[in-house]
Amino acid sequence: MIQFSQLIKDLPADQPIFVKGKVYNSTVNGVLERYCKKAEVPVISIHGLRHTHASLLLFAGVSIASVARRLEHSSMNTTQKTYLHIIQELENRDVDLVMRSLSGLS
Repeated sequence: MIQFSQLIKDLPADQPIFVKGKVYNSTVNGVLERYCKKAEVPVISIHGLRHTHASLLLFAGVSIASVARRLEHSSMNTTQKTYLHIIQELENRDVDLVMRSLSGLS
């Protein structure tokens, strides 16, 4: 993200980053691919960025409800189903935290 932000820092805030005119997914992905290669980072699609964004929010402790609203999912169930693997990983982390906390009580 730091490298990407450097690439777009001089662009107007109210203008699209990747394209001008009609926006097609393939066009945006093509431009993003060029930017990724220029920044020497792994190539990712716009949809991949959406998933990465949601995953980072969940790992940072943002609630499922907030992530669902941000992604404009029609219900939290959609978010839960899509990010179940992350939610399970977070639950495992919570179990570890609880066990460490309880072991310190004795």
